[in-house]
Amino acid sequence: MPRHDDFYVRYYVGHRGKFGHEFMEFEFRADGKLRYANNSNYKKDSMIRKEMTVSKSVIDEVKRIISDSEITKYVLKPFE
Repeated sequence: MPRHDDFYVRYYVGHRGKFGHEFMEFEFRADGKLRYANNSNYKKDSMIRKEMTVSKSVIDEVKRIISDSEITKYVLKPFE
């Protein structure tokens, strides 16, 4: 059953180094869709992509973690 709120989280961490552009990325959407990607060229590994649906309780827990962290409490100002 679709959930109709404005929740969306995307997390990316990566770098360009000895093995090229390596990164890990995941995103959660309000409808329960979770997408994951991991790119590592270490030992000639290839891109890993997964997509799945998670329960409402998982989305609620992600929301709680974000809320408790207060990361959204601070507003970043654009460069002037």
